[in-house]
Amino acid sequence: MNSKKFSEAMGELDTKYVDEAINYKKKAKKPFWAKWGAIAACLCLVVAGIAVSQIPNVFSDHGAGIAPGGTHPDGIDPVISSIAVYPATESIEDVANAAVESIAEVDAYGFDTLGEYLPTSLPDGYHFGKANLYETTMKDGTVYYMLRVQYTTGYGTPQESTGEEVAPDPNTFGNSFVVFVMNYKPEVKREMYEPTDITESKLEEIGGLTFHISYGNIYVGISPDTATTNDIFVVVNSIK
Repeated sequence: MNSKKFSEAMGELDTKYVDEAINYKKKAKKPFWAKWGAIAACLCLVVAGIAVSQIPNVFSDHGAGIAPGGTHPDGIDPVISSIAVYPATESIEDVANAAVESIAEVDAYGFDTLGEYLPTSLPDGYHFGKANLYETTMKDGTVYYMLRVQYTTGYGTPQESTGEEVAPDPNTFGNSFVVFVMNYKPEVKREMYEPTDITESKLEEIGGLTFHISYGNIYVGISPDTATTNDIFVVVNSIK
C-alpha cells in the first residue's frame, strides 16, 4: 500500500470513529440512580476482594484448613478456617479456635520443643528474617502448632539511635528459604523423608520443591525458595 492509499484509509477510519462517538452521545443517558448503583456495586466488590485478600493462608501440604481459593463448610469462620493447622486425621468442623502471630527470633528458637528443630547454623550470608506461630485448638482440647520461619540474605540499614543493624527485611531483596516445624504429621503429596535420607544428590533429585523430614513426633518442612542445594544441605545438617 502506497502512502496516498494509506492516508485515505486512515481518513475513512477517523470519520467512522467520529460518527460513532457523535451517535453514542445522542443515546439516552442512564438514570442517575442506575449509574451510582453500578458504582456502589463495584465498590462493594472491591472492598470484599480486599477483605478476602487479607485472610492469611497456610500451605495446604502443611495441614491448612483450606488452600488459597478454597472453600470452607457452612458455619465455619473463614478466617479460622484459613489459618487452622492440623493433621489429616482431624477435621475443620472439630476446630474450636485458631490464631497466628508474629514472633521474634528469640521466641521462635525458645518455643517449647519446636524451636529445637530450627537450624542452628545457616549458610553464608543468611540471617533470621521473620517468624509466625500458628496455634490451633480442637474442641477436645488438643492443640496443634506450626512454627514458620523465613531466613534471608542481605542486611537492613543501621538504626540512627543505636547504630545497631536492624533485622533484614525478607520482603525486599536477596535469597531466602522457609522452615516449618510442626507437632503433628502433615498431609503431604510427596514422600516423607528421614533425616539420613537427605543427601546432596537427594536434594538435587527433589529439585527445589518443598520437602518434609520426620523427627519422631516432630515434622519439619523446608521450602528452598531461592536457596541453592548446598545452602539447604547446610540447613538440614544443622537441624537436631
